[in-house]
Amino acid sequence: MNLRASEAPPSDEYEPVRGLDVETQQCVRACEAEAAAKTASDYQHVIWAYGVLWSLFAAFGVLLWRRAKQQQADLAELRRRVEHAP
Repeated sequence: MNLRASEAPPSDEYEPVRGLDVETQQCVRACEAEAAAKTASDYQHVIWAYGVLWSLFAAFGVLLWRRAKQQQADLAELRRRVEHAP
């Protein structure tokens, strides 16, 4: 007779697992809730970090744009002076 592992006859030492007791289930749920709250908190920190970095990049871009405009104005003034010099 050829038996599979799932069809093996029960022995005296074998006792099937029927699930977790109520106290363990509550503990697992509490740990999962704590982990979920931590993950949500970390997610908010990541969003804030990206927001701050993008704000810094935007401010730097505006600064560079203003400096380029000022340099263009200075260059135009210098050209005007050179053309009108005696």
